[in-house]
Amino acid sequence: MLHRMDYKKWGAEYLEESRALKKRADMLRKRLPAAEGEEWILLNWRISTLREMYLECLHTGNELLERGRRYENGTEKAEFGALRL
Repeated sequence: MLHRMDYKKWGAEYLEESRALKKRADMLRKRLPAAEGEEWILLNWRISTLREMYLECLHTGNELLERGRRYENGTEKAEFGALRL
């Protein structure tokens, strides 16, 4: 049985997660001026990791939304297998 993905809904979920990641990174960034030594290093590492995750979610969410638009417009055919990004 063919199960059709709701790419627009899936994309919106990724974008929602990207916003949550950015918000968390922004909160940590505010703590940087008061941090020293190892705490400063660890905060920068966490912020960097969250930024990478944010960018991945943002990119994936936008790609999924675009795929959903193409399906709605009939310019994308249903495919089996991996999502092309």
